[in-house]
Amino acid sequence: MELHQLRYFVAAAELSSISRAADRCRVAQPSLSQQIRKLEQGLGVNLFDRMHRGIQLTEAGRALLPRAQRILAEVHHAETRLEADVRAGAGTLVIGAIPTLAPYLLPSVLGELEHAYPACEPTVREDLTESLVDGLLENTLDVALLATPVEHEAIELTRLGREPLRVVLPANHPLATQKSIGLAQLREQPIVTLHTMHCLGRQISEFCTMRRLARRVVCHSAQLSTVLEFVRRGMGVSLVPAMTAEADEST
Repeated sequence: MELHQLRYFVAAAELSSISRAADRCRVAQPSLSQQIRKLEQGLGVNLFDRMHRGIQLTEAGRALLPRAQRILAEVHHAETRLEADVRAGAGTLVIGAIPTLAPYLLPSVLGELEHAYPACEPTVREDLTESLVDGLLENTLDVALLATPVEHEAIELTRLGREPLRVVLPANHPLATQKSIGLAQLREQPIVTLHTMHCLGRQISEFCTMRRLARRVVCHSAQLSTVLEFVRRGMGVSLVPAMTAEADEST
């Protein structure tokens, strides 16, 4: 028993005509007749009495008709609801993000997501890059916000943009009044930096090493908020993403 066979049967039963049923279903009359025959063979009963002036349901046909109508109605309901759910984004979306991006990007992203797809139920998982990559590969994450480079043949990567680094220093620091700060001026400054457990921490460490800035590191912190607080208290200067510096206007 197949759905198209039930559709042909219901059309023929409701119209009491094979030819009109073929017109409704937009198929050739011989094809519709053949599929109804196959349905009868599969069920082992005759569904119609074929007469010179048309067709008439047999007792088996009358028993099948309401059941077939209910089945087709349920299928139609499922199809239309599925289409509506897809348009509304219904379902769960598991989003991963590294801690150096999550607090600055996700709030606005989730707000836009809720507006565009009100039926979507997002879940956020904040973790380090390596764990998020594993989550993508294991299908426990649908999407992740990461810092590049991320290279794996099973992961599709879309670059969303570039983020410059900014120098942050205490508000009362002698260099705070200058419009620009050169590398030579930073070399003598104590450094507060993000721990290399973060990919951003490794990138900043490599940047400082290449430019001979990391002569005196006074703190390796696991949190950008801690880095900013130590800078605010005068322990040293730091390099952080522009979005982090802009979000903390008091530094």
